[in-house]
Order: sequence, then C-alpha cells, then structure tokens
Amino acid sequence: MNYDVSLLEIKLFLMTTQFGSFSEVARRQDMTPSSVSRKMAQLEVKVGTKLLHRHTRSISLTDEGAAFNKHCTDIINQYERVVEHIEQRANTPRGTVKISVPVAFGRLHIAPYLPELLERYPLLKVEVQQTDSFVDPAADAIDLMIRIGVPQDSSLRMKRFAKQRYVMAASPSYLKSYGTPSKPEQLEQHNCLVFKGTAGLQRWFIGKEKLAPYEVFGSLYGNNAETLVTSAVGGSGIVVFPTWLIGEELKSGKLVSLFDDYQVSTSLEQQSISALYLETDNLAAKVRVVIDFLAEKFSSTRGSNLCYWDVV
Repeated sequence: MNYDVSLLEIKLFLMTTQFGSFSEVARRQDMTPSSVSRKMAQLEVKVGTKLLHRHTRSISLTDEGAAFNKHCTDIINQYERVVEHIEQRANTPRGTVKISVPVAFGRLHIAPYLPELLERYPLLKVEVQQTDSFVDPAADAIDLMIRIGVPQDSSLRMKRFAKQRYVMAASPSYLKSYGTPSKPEQLEQHNCLVFKGTAGLQRWFIGKEKLAPYEVFGSLYGNNAETLVTSAVGGSGIVVFPTWLIGEELKSGKLVSLFDDYQVSTSLEQQSISALYLETDNLAAKVRVVIDFLAEKFSSTRGSNLCYWDVV
C-alpha cells in the first residue's frame, strides 16, 4: 500500500470532482492545467486505480473514484477540524476566512479596513464575496456573513454590530425647485426614488410615536441603492436610505435630511447590522479575530464616516 498520497493531491482531486475541469481548478489554485492533470495522474498511480474519466470537455468519476471521493471528503474535513483546534489552542489566527457581505456595505465599510486587518494578522488570508443575493454558508463554505435587516430565526450564530437607522433626504437643488415637505402626506406631491428588489417596491414607513406605511411614487426605481443615491444628489428626487449609505452625502451637504422629528424606516421592525456564522462549539480563531476587529472598528467610527451609527 502506498502511503505517499499528499493532502494537496487529495484537495486537487476533490476540487476536480467539484468543478469537473482541470482548468478551473488550476485557476483557483494558481497552477497550470497541465500541473493539475499531472498531479491527478500521480494520484491514480499511488492508489493503484483509475479515478477519473477524462472527456474532451469534462471530467467524471469512475466507480472507484466515487468511493475514493467520499472518503477523501471525510479526511479533509477531519484535517480542517484538527487544524482549527490547534489554531484555537495556540491562539494563532491563520488561514483563509471567507466573508460574504452586501455589495455597497462591503465597498464602504469593509474594504477600507482590510489592509489594517491583514497587517495586524499577517498569517490571515481573506476572501471577500460581495453579493446582495441569498448565500448558504454551509454549501458555499462561507466562514462569516455580514447581513443587514431584521434578524430572522436561524441556526446561525449572530453578533450584532449596530442598529440600522434610516434618513429621508433630498438635494438642496431639488428642495429649491420643488419645496421641502413638512409632513408625510405631502410626499404624494414629490418625486420619490424608491429601491425595487426581488421582493418588489420597498415601502416607506414614517411616524412620530408609531410607524405607518405611506404610498410613494416617482420617475425612478432601481435595485441598486447607490444609483438612486447618485440620482438624488443630482436633484432627481427624495430617497430613504440607511445612514451608513448616505452619511457622507449628509455631512457634505450634497443631501439634506427631511422629517428630522419623525422616525423613518423601510420596515416596522428594528433592523440591525450583524455578523452571522455557523453554529460551533469552538469558533476558529481566524473567524473570531475578524468579528472582534470589525466590532472594534464599527464602534470607534461612530460619529465619523459612519454617520448616525447606533452601536449596540
């Protein structure tokens, strides 16, 4: 029996079965397709059987390859658990942390801090996936998700960073041309730029003691918040967005807040900015330090670039 099989060969084999292409594995591992193919040929020699059917445009498993694949998955999972346990005991954050974060929030409030995070933890690697789509952390091997909204019942653990606060705003040029509304009912006479996502047109809730929904209409709807903010700055109409998104525009005077004596939101429930991660008895040190680092940064930036940030 040959015991000279390496963990790298096993990893490349598992990636090959996942993606069905030497080229894709090579791209993800910064290798050449011929190097990956050669590694797989060496692996087959070591285990003494053919593991892969090599077709012109795809790769598939032999029966022996399917059996080998199942056991290799268990081996890699056990190895990763052992390494994480060692890292925790040594309190040494190392390895890759895969983070999923909404597009705009990631650009504004995650990306600026990454250089400092990596300088503080030189053995850490970070893979950021910016998306506003649904993500399954288990299926996509995500270590940490930054999510914004109403917390849902979930099997995931959660660390709340801050409460989300909304502001209604418009540019000085728009208000000069069309007047400044003083009560919610007057919004019917104004051009409202409203976010429209997969759930449909976003509702606006306004009130002093109790929030109530208001129907709003306008000439521009969209599923990209930053596009609507840019249009509002240009004088197209009124928007309702969280302060983390339009804080800089409010500070600079490009946008002026409206209804300051009212509560404004896009839901009746309190929304928060949180970190979500899979339930585990021993959270890996590499994930814990990222959560703690972000909590530290979000807390220290209150009142600066995170305008009206309500830290919990």
